[in-house]
Amino acid sequence: MIDLKGKKIILVEDDEGLREVLSEELRERGLDVTAFAATPAMDVLQEPDWALLDLRVGSENSFDFLRELRARFPQVKVVMMSGFGSVASAVKAMQWGAINFISKPVTPDMILKAFSEDAEQSPEEIPEQEISLARMEREYIDYVLQSSSGNITQAAKKLGLHRQSLQRKLRKNIPNK
Repeated sequence: MIDLKGKKIILVEDDEGLREVLSEELRERGLDVTAFAATPAMDVLQEPDWALLDLRVGSENSFDFLRELRARFPQVKVVMMSGFGSVASAVKAMQWGAINFISKPVTPDMILKAFSEDAEQSPEEIPEQEISLARMEREYIDYVLQSSSGNITQAAKKLGLHRQSLQRKLRKNIPNK
């Protein structure tokens, strides 16, 4: 088990209820939690040991913040979490310095396991399971959208869709199950 006493963690989560619950649960386990509803400015941060970042904060994503955080505090361990994560998002997060990527709903135990040394050295094998067509479609759309720097018109063109059709698909919030 990891010694959590005195470890500082930044939590960036725009859902107020989840942010409050996770903050309280992590504090009860001994962590010094600083929670934010949006990505904070770098100058207000004290060097953290860990950072738990929601992939999507409001209408923004946390990738730029992840990159800035790792540049300013190279020793920080970052775990990304998302309710609409995709393989492409997880890969991008790892490329930019995250040590792990977890899917919501999350529990404090899942979070602590994601930060553990064991998780870094030997990630658990993903159990083989059938992946729904809807999930595969959503993951591919997310991948194309990321490769288009979030430009919906450009992504729609790459996918052979009208822009409005792509926007409708994105609004459906297809769950990744």
